[in-house]
Amino acid sequence: MLRCNQFNKISMFNSNYFYIGKMVKKLALIIGGLTTTLGLSSPIVALEQTSVGSGGIDALRLHQPPYNLIGRKIAIGQVEIGRPGQFGLDKAVSLNRARFLLAGVFLRNAPAKANNNVDPHAQNVAALMISSDKALRGVAPGARLYSTAVGSLKTGGQPEECLSAQHVALQNSGDVRAINFSFGETLQRDPRRNALLDGNALLTQCIDWSARVHNVLYAIAGNQGKGGIPIPTDNFNGMNVAFTSRREEIFTKVDVSNFKRRYWGCRRATCWTRD
Repeated sequence: MLRCNQFNKISMFNSNYFYIGKMVKKLALIIGGLTTTLGLSSPIVALEQTSVGSGGIDALRLHQPPYNLIGRKIAIGQVEIGRPGQFGLDKAVSLNRARFLLAGVFLRNAPAKANNNVDPHAQNVAALMISSDKALRGVAPGARLYSTAVGSLKTGGQPEECLSAQHVALQNSGDVRAINFSFGETLQRDPRRNALLDGNALLTQCIDWSARVHNVLYAIAGNQGKGGIPIPTDNFNGMNVAFTSRREEIFTKVDVSNFKRRYWGCRRATCWTRD
């Protein structure tokens, strides 16, 4: 998964998450031909600048013979603060450059309402996951994507986020191979007294439980500990993915934003940190 930030701005799961070496191949096998790796600050720019090509995760090569791994008959999930737009439901979709059909869109555990909770960030991440546009091809253009919005952080928290993840995991008759989290919770918002990154946050335990019960791989944005939004990076059964920067057209350098220490603030799907 790839995410791209500039300076100390963390746009949750924007696009440069980089599965290194064997981990890419292992993940592709785990989810039956779907490499859930997404790429760079504006995902649209990332696709054009080879973040899914040989300079990045090399997913485009897996689309070609003899591999032909495009996610056919595979269901995947997406949990965000907002959600991507759906053709036939949301007017804003007509403005999108990369177009694709979603298998389902929701608000937490209920059907999405037209033109509500549609978010450009979620739209870009979804494009990286399943876009079949020739110029903006996603990682798994043949997959079925179920996406849910957890809604406003002012009216929700870890219980609502857990409910959203569980709802996505139950789609496609309970056969969802992987779920992408490009957001998280801060320790400052955790209701526990003197909250620590110790695996005991409600959302973290929800992820570990769901991974086991629903047999799904959770791909969580951020480093465990320093960098990013910490909860639920302290999970045991999921996969945490940090992000890289491009050097000489190849994504090889761990981005400095992975090491930011202090939470600064959030607005919609974007959060900031500072040293």
